[in-house]
Amino acid sequence: MSQDNALSRRSFVKEVAAVGAGATLLEGAPAVFAQRSPGNVLGVAVIGVGTRGIQLLREAQDVPGAEIRIICDLYQPNIERAQKQTKNPKVRVVKDWEKAVADPDVDVVIIATPDFWHAPQVIAAAQARKDIYVEKGWCTKLEEAKKMRDAVKSARVVMQLGHQYNSLPAYHKAREIYQSGQLGKVTLVRTYIDRTRDTPEWKFYTAYNITQLPKEANPDTIDWDRFIRNAPYHPFDAERFFTWRCWWDYGTGIAGDLMSHVWDGVNMIMGMGIPETAMTQGGTYFWKGDRNVPDMWHVLFDYPSRELAITFGCTFHNSHVGEITQILGRDLTLEVSPRVCRTYTARWKPEFASKQAAAVQAARQLGLQSQDAVVPPDYSMAPDELTVSSHMEDFFECVRSRRTPRCGVDRAFEEAVTIVMSVESFKRGRKVRWDPRFEEIL
Repeated sequence: MSQDNALSRRSFVKEVAAVGAGATLLEGAPAVFAQRSPGNVLGVAVIGVGTRGIQLLREAQDVPGAEIRIICDLYQPNIERAQKQTKNPKVRVVKDWEKAVADPDVDVVIIATPDFWHAPQVIAAAQARKDIYVEKGWCTKLEEAKKMRDAVKSARVVMQLGHQYNSLPAYHKAREIYQSGQLGKVTLVRTYIDRTRDTPEWKFYTAYNITQLPKEANPDTIDWDRFIRNAPYHPFDAERFFTWRCWWDYGTGIAGDLMSHVWDGVNMIMGMGIPETAMTQGGTYFWKGDRNVPDMWHVLFDYPSRELAITFGCTFHNSHVGEITQILGRDLTLEVSPRVCRTYTARWKPEFASKQAAAVQAARQLGLQSQDAVVPPDYSMAPDELTVSSHMEDFFECVRSRRTPRCGVDRAFEEAVTIVMSVESFKRGRKVRWDPRFEEIL
């Protein structure tokens, strides 16, 4: 450990002692005892360097003042790949994530493990006073979310949930437009993510473009016993190890993978928080025999007190619609996705008629029918219109400044409850309700 880091940690111990002796901290104020010196290099441990984790490792080590010091994974080829791509030649490898979290040379923990491992790892990292970047979904159970929230807030560490939409220019612009009031009253938001490929969704191995189980995947290269310690026992199964999203034992299916992204994007824009009720319908309609979670997922989230409903639809056999969020205001429609932000005049307004007439004329000139005419948006965001720092850059900036990151612990808790409400509705076969007083799903 460097002399600067040793001094920093001695100061850390003194500050913790001061807080324990009765020093007070204002609610929402920077955590004095967790302060990172702006001049110090931040030591990073990456827990999980598979398909997503290796991407986060590359992003983190490109942030000035961040150094990857530990990599942790249960699949030997993942470790070897990460070692080759890590800039720090002294990077260390551990199999026990607990050792990575406890290591005194680690200031920041990046967690990119399967969702069923997020809760124990986030809680342990917070208790060890490490700042945390964790992939979505935050967790798989309501009680886990409560414990994670308590641990992060008690330790006053910085925690960023990996919803990258929070750091995309299109979503920042969409929030600006919504908050301007131009849309008028919004009572419905429609969200879609439709996906398909020539192979089943979620059947990828160590990278999104690898769709066949690696020949190297066997009990000698996969630490299966460690993998299932936090899940129901199952004999060694390399397919489950890589395609864990296909099984309820390890995740929450579409709800935690795709729905959480677009719902959190709407929450970033509108700030509506946890739904009052949720109703889910779904099933395994197309891709069969390789999963027990649905490949079709449709949810209605209702906010009666706000006179607002949010719908989500997803299928894995047709991608004609693709992905879009439509915020339907009385005066304006706002559409947003990672690649677009655009608005449309309400059809009841007189000015819409002239736009439609022009679109019909343009369609006929192309030999199309009038019903095929497409009215263009009034506004469409240009690619270089707005610059926003990356999600990882925002996290490290907040680690040093102690500000709340773009998708911090409160937003993470809202996301987790929403995911679990959706899953509980599906499993119970009925609408469920959120009790904010007792924090229970009824």
